[in-house]
Amino acid sequence: MAHLPDAIRQLAKVETEHCDVSFGTREPCTVAEHTHETTNYGTITEGCLFLTLNGEERAYGKGDWFHVPADAPHIERFEQTTSVVVFWIK
Repeated sequence: MAHLPDAIRQLAKVETEHCDVSFGTREPCTVAEHTHETTNYGTITEGCLFLTLNGEERAYGKGDWFHVPADAPHIERFEQTTSVVVFWIK
């Protein structure tokens, strides 16, 4: 099945005063521990995200929503090509 449609993927990020929305597809990789100044809510549109938060790893698949509080250290891991839509609440 196709990941994000080209027209959506090319947007990359939509910015507003109170919330940014990003659209992305990740190839298999691990994103080292990091933080964000924003509270993030995201949904998986294809594939699987393994998110480590508070020392616990959890898998999120197609249709699942995840939440990362502002300034929370976390690790993202992708074992397959995965597409996500993330809301960055300012």
